[in-house]
Amino acid sequence: MEISAFLEHDEKDTQNVKQVKALYKALREKDRETIARVLTDDPVWNVSPGFPDGGVYKGMAEILGSFYAKLRNRFRSFSAVPETFIDGGDVVVVLGFYKFERQEEENSFRFVRFAHTWGINKDGRIRGVWQVADSAQFLSFDELEA
Repeated sequence: MEISAFLEHDEKDTQNVKQVKALYKALREKDRETIARVLTDDPVWNVSPGFPDGGVYKGMAEILGSFYAKLRNRFRSFSAVPETFIDGGDVVVVLGFYKFERQEEENSFRFVRFAHTWGINKDGRIRGVWQVADSAQFLSFDELEA
């Protein structure tokens, strides 16, 4: 799954990159205090159509209470594993993969590539994300293999 070897990207740990890394860690650990600190007051998640429950989610109530709640119910486990961070000034692009396990497939993890583009405001807080992933990988693997 290693993206960085392919890109040979010289990653710089800028303040914006540190903010985005802090958000991934806080989401993984369900650290609401850090999440609130690094995000703006009304963030937006723009999730690819075709991705499970894809759409636009505005504000933390929709993001945590709707989008992530549905993902947790759909999968036995689900996580985003960032690999490469690229600071573009007012955006940070993150390349990585989702690691998930379907409810009916215990100990059978699947991996799907993603690209996240995080918007950063002038105060260094994260405005939201524009997410792209190979949505077809989330379909039934039986259908894909047929």
